[in-house]
Amino acid sequence: MPNDSRRMFLMSIGCLGALCASSAQTLAQAPSVRNLKTEGKRIITIYFSWAGSCRDVAHEVQRLIGGDLVELKTQVPYPAKYEDTVNRAKAERKANLRPPLQPIPDLSGYDIVCIGHPIWSGSMPMALYGFFESQDLSGKTLVHFNTHGGSGQGDSHREIARLEPKAQLLEGLAVYGWRGVRDLPSVERWLKHIGLIS
Repeated sequence: MPNDSRRMFLMSIGCLGALCASSAQTLAQAPSVRNLKTEGKRIITIYFSWAGSCRDVAHEVQRLIGGDLVELKTQVPYPAKYEDTVNRAKAERKANLRPPLQPIPDLSGYDIVCIGHPIWSGSMPMALYGFFESQDLSGKTLVHFNTHGGSGQGDSHREIARLEPKAQLLEGLAVYGWRGVRDLPSVERWLKHIGLIS
């Protein structure tokens, strides 16, 4: 290789090395969204969603704090038509039914359990009552969020506190979700407010 070509080759390698070192330094110095409170903690986000709004919020929660993500499903899916789902949900509430759920992972090894659901007629879907009644979340940090069409949290936060009295239930988040979520940035603000991210 002629001297000039060798010199240009070595200079190119040197520039590439400097660029890689600079990139590595930038990555190392990039602030983490995760808070020390969640470091070393096992986290799971569980969500029940019919129209997809709560799913979108759950994905944002999991993106920001990490951990596992699981969809809570009933064994018999709710109808695709809105009116039919409303009628089924009303019938379940009137009869105080707990629709059977599909299996989910064992939660005993998790430290932080995030749970999300829609609000139907001012309350949690009956599937959520079945979920909480089948789980012992004692000693865990419980993070609650919901989507709604105007009801806010309804009675859901109070009901979860009643169903899981030995869990540490943090302040919840209600996100307007009728015909889609328009305020996903509220998720990050909320997680910062309750101290799970910085």
